[in-house]
Amino acid sequence: MTESVPQTPTVFPGQLGPKYRAILPRAVRDALHVQEGDTLLYVVEGEQVRLTTKRQLAQELYGSLAEDDHRDFTQELMNEQRSNKQHSEAERAKP
Repeated sequence: MTESVPQTPTVFPGQLGPKYRAILPRAVRDALHVQEGDTLLYVVEGEQVRLTTKRQLAQELYGSLAEDDHRDFTQELMNEQRSNKQHSEAERAKP
């Protein structure tokens, strides 16, 4: 079961593994509601970086996602979710 996520800013230590791969503490994974294989987004603001997911960023930016290249961020998210679901179903079907 998922632990309660703190509502006040909290600092959790993490570390870089081999090849600079970030190791996320459980509390961070729980706060982001992510699982192994999910895509994370690093939002760089000056010298600070915020970690989020496509779904959370889309919710924050809902209605302000117009792109010059006419990409549909919502459709990308839906396609990614569909692909993940199909992959999960295929994994469960393996003997």
